Amino acid sequence: MIKIITFLGKSISHFLCEKKVIAEQEVEIYQYGFEILISTALGLLITMAVGIVLHMFFLSVLYYVIFVTVRQWTGGYHADSYLKCNLTFAGITFFTLGMTKLSCMREVYNPTIHGLILVTVLLIVWKYAPVENPNKPLTEEQKKRNHRAAFIAVIVLEALSCGLYVFSSEVSALAAYTLFSIAVLILISKKQKRRE
Repeated sequence: MIKIITFLGKSISHFLCEKKVIAEQEVEIYQYGFEILISTALGLLITMAVGIVLHMFFLSVLYYVIFVTVRQWTGGYHADSYLKCNLTFAGITFFTLGMTKLSCMREVYNPTIHGLILVTVLLIVWKYAPVENPNKPLTEEQKKRNHRAAFIAVIVLEALSCGLYVFSSEVSALAAYTLFSIAVLILISKKQKRRE
C-alpha cells in the first residue's frame, strides 16, 4: 500500500517534470502532494466501501464530510505510515457506521446516550484541541484559531445533531458517533505524546 502510493506520487510528479509542467527542484514537493491526494482519495473509497457493505452509502459520505472537516481543526492521532493511517481510518469508519447502525436497529440510542456523547466530545475538544501533527507544527496564533474553529464546528454539529434527532435518529447518531470518534483520536494522540 505504502509503496503503491509513493510509486504513484513519484510517477506523476516525474511525468509532470519531464513534460516541463513543474521544475525539477519541485518534484519532491509535488510527489508529497500527490501522495496526500491519493491517500485522501483512498480514504474516501474506504468510507464508501464500508458504507456499501453496511448498506449506509449516504451516511458514509456524510460521515466522511463531517470527519474530514472537523479533523482539519482538531487534529488527532497521526499514523507514521500510509498503511497504518488507512487501517486506522478503516477501523474508525467501520466503528462509527457500525455503532450508528447497531444503535438505531436495536433502538438503544436515546436522548441520554446522545447527550452524554455530545458533552464528552465538547469537553475533550475544549481541553485538548488542536492536536498538532509532528510534521506540521502550529504557531500559537494557529493553535488559538484552530481551537476556536474546532469548538465552534463541534457546537454547530452538535446542535444540528440534536435538531435532527426528532426527524432522523440515524443521521443524529451518525453525527454524534463521528464527533466521538474524532474525540477518541484526540485522546489517543495525547496519550501517545505523553509516552514519548
